[in-house]
Amino acid sequence: MITSCCLLSLLLLIPLLLWLMSGLTTSLPFDCEAGMVNAGMGSAETIQNMWSQAQKDYCCMTVGRGCATTAPPPPPPVVQPAPIFTQPPTPPPTPPQTRPAPPLVVQPAPIQMPAPIFTPPQAPARPADPYNCAVGQYPGWQQVKQEWCCRIHHICDGQPTAPPAPADPYNCVDGFANWQAGWAVGKKEWCCRVHGKGCPNQGGGCVTSSEPYDCDAGFANWMVGWSVAKKSWCCANKGKGCPPAAGGCA
Repeated sequence: MITSCCLLSLLLLIPLLLWLMSGLTTSLPFDCEAGMVNAGMGSAETIQNMWSQAQKDYCCMTVGRGCATTAPPPPPPVVQPAPIFTQPPTPPPTPPQTRPAPPLVVQPAPIQMPAPIFTPPQAPARPADPYNCAVGQYPGWQQVKQEWCCRIHHICDGQPTAPPAPADPYNCVDGFANWQAGWAVGKKEWCCRVHGKGCPNQGGGCVTSSEPYDCDAGFANWMVGWSVAKKSWCCANKGKGCPPAAGGCA
């Protein structure tokens, strides 16, 4: 019985729903789809302009057609709230300024310059020989070439000759009258060996004795003024000019 009652209720409900749906379709106040299916953009706007204001409001609310195209009023400006003034906190007391310490000045280390390297001066370059003394025969040379080769390269009369003797380091004529006291030991030795003047056993000069040295001359300054040879001879023969360590006289 319960099942039968439910089935009967459902059968009665179906016709009721159909009646209600038919009533809704026939009770719409405006048809918002009339003429809009195949109408273009311009035709749809023309049809919507022909609607009444009530139909425009209804269709705009139900299907979104016929709505006014005017822009909505702008929203009211947002009023910013007035800033709330807050008193800033009191800053802490400023500490007293301390004078900075003077910067430490570091003296730079002295720059040690390298010791200069001594370079001996170069001898001037010898000019090139104007004549080649190894080319040609002596008789066929010009007079200037013969003189030049003889003077420079010591090739005289076609044969090499000995070079001239070097200049004397001492003038054995100068001061010969007082050679025993005035000449140095080196000059005496050289003049005696080369020129035969100033020999120890040779006479001449202001000193007439045969002794090579006068041990009385300059004895007051013998340590500085006498030569080594005179000191040795006077110490061995006269007992003067001997070194103090050897017990000689000063």
